[in-house]
Amino acid sequence: MSQILSLYDLKVENDTVCTIGNFDGIHIGHQKILNILREESQRSSISSVVVTFYPHPRKVLFPQNFKCSIVNLETKVYLLKQFSVDYILTVDFNEKFYSKTAKEFMDFLKERLRCRVLIVGKDWKFGQNKEGDVEFAKEYGEQIGIEVKGIEDVVLEDERISSTKIRGLLAEGKVREVRELLGRNYFLRERVVRGNQIGRSIGFPTINLKPGEDLCLKKGVYAGFIQIDGKVYSAVINYGYRPTVDGKSLFMEAHVIESFKQELSQGSFVNVYFCEFIREELKFESVEKLKEQIEMDVVKSREVLFYADYPV
Repeated sequence: MSQILSLYDLKVENDTVCTIGNFDGIHIGHQKILNILREESQRSSISSVVVTFYPHPRKVLFPQNFKCSIVNLETKVYLLKQFSVDYILTVDFNEKFYSKTAKEFMDFLKERLRCRVLIVGKDWKFGQNKEGDVEFAKEYGEQIGIEVKGIEDVVLEDERISSTKIRGLLAEGKVREVRELLGRNYFLRERVVRGNQIGRSIGFPTINLKPGEDLCLKKGVYAGFIQIDGKVYSAVINYGYRPTVDGKSLFMEAHVIESFKQELSQGSFVNVYFCEFIREELKFESVEKLKEQIEMDVVKSREVLFYADYPV
């Protein structure tokens, strides 16, 4: 079981193999690094550590250039745990942490995380003003006892797989194309909140979730799945501002289109999988018109999900 660490509570007592990155989305390029991390950990019989950041460093350093996140922190940590990582350190990225020089950052890895082997992408940059790179890390690592391995990118159809590419696709609602780059259906792990019961009143009860404000995912209606306590159900998912009902608050709602009567407690987590974008979010002249549209959404979703890859 993965142990979650913080900068204020680093209880790492033995040598480790480390990797560092934003890991936004955990795409197949990230997965290559994480698999090598796990293999090195098993081969050397030492613990594995993933160092990641939240919020995204670009949001802190260059907010004017920050566009969006592929996944939220809960989803990222959930995915990292699937790689049998021993320790996950989520750094609260701020100006103080950014001000570390490249040498200070390498010293931090050695002294605080007992890092003996460091595995990173070949284009990794680190330290204040990105002054450090893989070649510097290798040279300085030899001095302080860290072996550094730079890993080649994963290329698909002559194009490097990148989080930037995935962000652009999500902004267009192209979740099918995103699946190829992630190696799985795009999903978010979200917390259940109390809704206003309007869906229930018109015969379409929903599981209500409160997503973050900076997700890349296009607003609209999707066919997908929802995973609850290990069980997976087909669902119609609405992500947006619910213009017919509210129009102000960002929400995510999932209507289970199978037999489902379970009451979920507020604060519990579910995984929401997005398989295909169905339509834009619309404002209807009445709740009755909204009900008619949801009925059509359910029919469309059944058609889509009949051929969809079932999440496991």
